[in-house]
Amino acid sequence: MKKRIFIVLGIIVVIFLLIYGIIFYIDYRNITRGKLPIFASEVNKETYQGLGYLVNVKYYEDTENIETMDLYLFGKHVGGVVICYDSGLYSSDDQTNNSTITIKDGKIQNENLLDEFIEKANSKQNANLQIDIISDKNKETINLEYIIGKYYINNDTTSTTNMTAPDRNWNFDDYQEYYGYYKLVKNGEEESFDDYHFDIIRETNDNVVSVIFYSEMIDLIEIPKICEYNLDSSLYKKIYGDLIYNQRKDVGIEQIAEKGQFDNSDFGLYTFGGNVLIIVEGDMAYSLEDALSHKVITVQDILDQAKLDEKYGICQISLFNDGGSIEYRYKDYTILKYNTLDGNKDLFIAMSESLMPDTIINSVNEIGY
Repeated sequence: MKKRIFIVLGIIVVIFLLIYGIIFYIDYRNITRGKLPIFASEVNKETYQGLGYLVNVKYYEDTENIETMDLYLFGKHVGGVVICYDSGLYSSDDQTNNSTITIKDGKIQNENLLDEFIEKANSKQNANLQIDIISDKNKETINLEYIIGKYYINNDTTSTTNMTAPDRNWNFDDYQEYYGYYKLVKNGEEESFDDYHFDIIRETNDNVVSVIFYSEMIDLIEIPKICEYNLDSSLYKKIYGDLIYNQRKDVGIEQIAEKGQFDNSDFGLYTFGGNVLIIVEGDMAYSLEDALSHKVITVQDILDQAKLDEKYGICQISLFNDGGSIEYRYKDYTILKYNTLDGNKDLFIAMSESLMPDTIINSVNEIGY
């Protein structure tokens, strides 16, 4: 008897989920095509409430024309559309069909395409990217291209045999053809700049992410900015809240966690010259030790957050020729991740690099922890 009840309940649940999936899919497809939802109830002109999902609608000022719609499923943004009537623009963030980055009022869609472009360019592969920037009823289209050079086509990165070396009389076009270069076109007009083997990076200030070309010669030449967008609309996230470093009078080293003590990390965690607080939602403050022991964060979380912050230009990195050690340099503190040839992989949280007469890694090495 009980088995029959469970079977009946299971069938009911499956039927409910199937019906719910169909309802949600229909409204999802309507919204990403610029149409109002069918099954969601109108709360007001700008809000529609469905079962487990919410639709926000924005209209052009003083009109009945829809400007944007955003769909949230259990609080998570899962789809939307941007419509610009004068330019004929219809831009959906349906990930299955969209191969273009759209930045509308500073909010970015399909940011993952930027990561894919940067990865290809850094690995010396031909790459293309289109970015549509929409403001009010205007649209700017940016076409970004990386063109691989003969140096990499001929696999000259590992051998100098039979290689045509750069000549001192070469001009910029010669260098570009040999090493590869970026091409930037805005609204059909190519931006002219001398490509000194740039990388493309993000730089974040005041919650605004700027996508820029970067080179050690950046201060010597004038180059165009590619685009910018709000950090809140990006794929960036805070893994564990905020890290607060409080300087002590001494500059001693304190071990916080042994290898694998709080998670599966294969390195120990130390502080250098200060105490660390972890601030989480609701302004709850934990000492670093308590945050780890109460599973608020893990040791690996600290390193993962530093890597993500570096990707978005929130901190800067410095690499060391000892096997691969890295310093992640923030304004108020430094995170040092050892990766030496002799097997040291420990993680340090230390004072700001600006407060030290030497690098953090050299200072720790001198103490000989």
